Amino acid sequence: MFEERYNKDQPAVRKMAERMASDSPQNFPSLDDFAAIYGEEAIAMMARGGLLAALWDIGIDAVPVSIEGSTPKGLKWKRNSDNA
Repeated sequence: MFEERYNKDQPAVRKMAERMASDSPQNFPSLDDFAAIYGEEAIAMMARGGLLAALWDIGIDAVPVSIEGSTPKGLKWKRNSDNA
């Protein structure tokens, strides 16, 4: 039941995705930088996949800023249409 809270269709997850989309594009070198703006709850939503899925559904690509070894670092996102 706890994980359902972070499902992409939950109102809080959708609201966070819409907030992030309105700020697009963004680039955070670390997740601490991301958390400073969007909060620890957004980190939890992202870690459980719901936030990334909700962003994708509204046309936002979210990916790590870089990869160190096999570890993703940071987060960046932009509208899918920005890829053209």
